[in-house]
Amino acid sequence: MMDLRGDGAGRDGMGWRRWMALAALLFLILSVGVPVARADTGAAGPATAGPPAAGFVVVDGPDLSLGGHLELLEDKGRDLTLADVMSGPAADRFTPATRDTPGFARTHSAYWARVTLDNPTDGTLNRLLVFAYPYYRSLDLYVFSATGTPVERRHVAEGAQARGTDIPHRYPVFTLALPPGRTVLYMRVEHYFASFALYLRTSDAQGLVDRRDILLHGLTFGVLIIAAAYQFALVVMAGVEVGVTLLFYALITLAYIYGQLGYPWEHLPPDLASHYYREVVGTLPVAVGQIFAVQFLDLRRRQPWITRLLLLSTGLLVLDTPLHYLDPAIGSGIAQALALLGSILTLTAAVRDLRRSVNARFFLLGFLPIVGVAVVWSLRAGGALPAAIWTEAALYAPNAIGVVLLTFGVAYRIGKDREERERALEASEAALRRANDELEDRVRTRTAELSDSLEKLKRSQDALVQSEKLASLGQLVAGVAHEINTPIGVTLTAASHVSERVTAIDHLVKDGRLRRSDLTDFMGDLAESSRLMLSNIGRAASLIQSFKQVSADQSSEDRRRVDLCAYMEEVIASLGPNLRRGGHTAEIICQGPVEIETYPGFLAQVLTNFVSNSLLHAYEPGVRGHITITARRLGPGDIPGEGHAGGAQIVYQDDGRGIPAAILPRIFDPFFTTRRGAGGTGLGLNIVYNLVTHRLKGTVTAASEAGAGTRFTLILPDLRGHEVQGDALEATGPGRPHTPDTLVAARMPR
Repeated sequence: MMDLRGDGAGRDGMGWRRWMALAALLFLILSVGVPVARADTGAAGPATAGPPAAGFVVVDGPDLSLGGHLELLEDKGRDLTLADVMSGPAADRFTPATRDTPGFARTHSAYWARVTLDNPTDGTLNRLLVFAYPYYRSLDLYVFSATGTPVERRHVAEGAQARGTDIPHRYPVFTLALPPGRTVLYMRVEHYFASFALYLRTSDAQGLVDRRDILLHGLTFGVLIIAAAYQFALVVMAGVEVGVTLLFYALITLAYIYGQLGYPWEHLPPDLASHYYREVVGTLPVAVGQIFAVQFLDLRRRQPWITRLLLLSTGLLVLDTPLHYLDPAIGSGIAQALALLGSILTLTAAVRDLRRSVNARFFLLGFLPIVGVAVVWSLRAGGALPAAIWTEAALYAPNAIGVVLLTFGVAYRIGKDREERERALEASEAALRRANDELEDRVRTRTAELSDSLEKLKRSQDALVQSEKLASLGQLVAGVAHEINTPIGVTLTAASHVSERVTAIDHLVKDGRLRRSDLTDFMGDLAESSRLMLSNIGRAASLIQSFKQVSADQSSEDRRRVDLCAYMEEVIASLGPNLRRGGHTAEIICQGPVEIETYPGFLAQVLTNFVSNSLLHAYEPGVRGHITITARRLGPGDIPGEGHAGGAQIVYQDDGRGIPAAILPRIFDPFFTTRRGAGGTGLGLNIVYNLVTHRLKGTVTAASEAGAGTRFTLILPDLRGHEVQGDALEATGPGRPHTPDTLVAARMPR
C-alpha cells in the first residue's frame, strides 16, 4: 500500500482507492446483513420455497426443520398475552415465514410463532424441540391439544435454571410427547438477536448432531489450545511483548468460542453464564485483537495516526461493555460498528506495509479469516444465513486458522528478531574486542606514565620531607642563636669592663698614684666580672652542646639509648624562642626515669612538628597557651607486637581551640591543611605519622574536642636488641593506614 505522506502517492493512488472501495463493500455487506427485520418478512436473505402449508407440519421423520413452517407475529410493545395472540385481533396478523431460519437482528420487539404438528401414527411420538440458538432473554413455549386444551407451558429466561429438559445442553431443548393427531405450539421469543432456528428431532437424531458438533468443536478447541501452548513456549523462550498479547488473544478466542456456542449455559451457573456472554463474548476478543495488531505491525513507529485511532477504538469497546447490560441492542450495535472500524484500520495499515514488511503479509494471512468470521456472524445474527452446520463451522474454524497463522507470524518475527540480535551481538562483540585492544594499549601507556609519575612523586615527597626537616633544623638554629646571643653579650660586656679596669690600674701604677683602695676595688670588679664571664660562657657552652646533639640527631639516623625527659628538655629549650615570641610556655612532666633505645633525631623532629603545629593552628593571635608533655615508662606487655623490652608513652597536650570532629580523621593525610596559604604545608603531621610508625616502630593517635585542646599520644617501643626491618610496608604494622610515603616505599597503588 502506498505511503500517502511519501513520493509514491501518485504511483499507488489507484491501489489506495481499491482498498477503500473494498472497505466500503465490507461495510455494505455488514449493513445489509443486520437490518431490523419485521415479522411479516423475516430477515433479509435468500428466500427459500415456502412450506406446503403455513403453520402445519406432519411429523414423519426423525429430524425436521420447523423454521420455514412457522407463522410469525411481531410484538413491538412486548405486551401481547397468549390470549391476545390466540383469539384477539393480533391472532389475524400472523404471517407465514419465508425463510428456513427466521431471524430478527438488533430489535427491541418480542416475536410470537405458532405451528401445528400432526402425528399421523396411532401412538405417541416422543420428540425433542430444539432451539439451535443459545441466547434468549426470554423464551416461552405453550403446548395445546387439537381441541385447544392447554397441555403445558415451558419457560426459559436468561439466567433461569431450567432449559426445558433434565439433560443439560448448550441451547434450549424441550421434550414433547405428541399424541396421535394434532398438537399446536405457541412460542414467544425475546432477544435483540433472536432467531427461530427450530428443529424437531428424535433423541437419536439429536445425539448424532451433538456428536458431530463435539467433533467439530473439539477440533477447533484442540487447534486453539495447541496454538496457545506453542505461543506460550515462544513467550517463555523469547519473552516478547507481542507474543504475550497473542497468547492472551488465543486464550480469549477460546473463551469467545466457548461462549458463542452456548457452553456457559450448560456448564456454569446461570447468572455467571449471563455475565460471561455479555462481558467475554461481547468486546474482549476485538479489543485484544486490535492491541495485537498495533504491536505486531509496529504501528506506533510506522503509522502512529492509525495507532491512535485503533487505541481509541479499543478504549471505546471497553467502555461499551456496560451498555450490554443497559441496552443490549445498542451495546451490540456500537460494538459491531467499532469492530468494523478497527477491521478497516487494521487492514489499511497491513496493506500499506505489505511491500515493506513480512509481518504485514503474515498478519493479513491470519487476519482475513477472522474478518470473515465477523461477516458470517453478522449475516447469521441478522438471519441472512441459517443456523446450519456450515455456518457454525464458518464461525469457529476460521478463528482457529487465523490464530495458527498469526502464531506462525509471531514465531517468524521472533526468529528474525533473534537473528538481528545475534548479528548485533556479533557486531557488539567485535566492537568490544577492538575497544579492549585499544584499552589495553591505553592502559600500558598510562601505566608507564603512572610509573614515571610515581617515581617523580616519590622524589618530590623525599624532597618535601627533607625540606621540612631542614626547616625544623633552621628553626632550631635560629632559636639556639637567639639563646646564645644573651650569654655571649654578657660575657663580652664583662670582658670589656675588665679591660677598662686593667687599663685604669695600669695608669695609676705608672703614675705612682695607686692606692690600696683602688687595688681592692679592682680586685672586686675583676672577681665579679670573672664570675659573670664564667657563668655565661658555661651557659653558652651548654646551649651549644645541646644544639650540637639535637642538630646531629636530626641530621642523622643514629640509634642510641636516651633519657627521654632530659632529651625532650633540650628539644623544648631549643624551641624556646618560638614559644616565648607568642607568650606560650611548655612543661615536661616525667613519671620516674624514662630511658629507652630509639632514634632521638626522629623524636626531636616529631616534637618540633607538634610544637609548630600548635603554634600555627591551636592559638589565636594574642592568646597565650600552655603545652604539656608527659612521659612514662611502659612494660613489655604494654607495647603492641613481639620482641620489645618495654617502651615509653609520650602524651603531647595543648590547650588550644582543638580540631573539629569532621576533619580529625584526616589530619595525618599528606598535604591536608586548614591554613594553606598562611604557613601550612599539610606535611607536618604526615611526617610525624611516617616517622613514628616507620622509623620509631611506634603508634600515634590524636584526640580533640572543640575548645578543649588537642592531645597526641605516642607509644614508642624500646628498640634494644630489636633488629629494624627496612620494609616500609612491614613497618606500618597490621591494620594501620597507608600514606603516600608508605605506599611509594612498598611499590603499591593507593
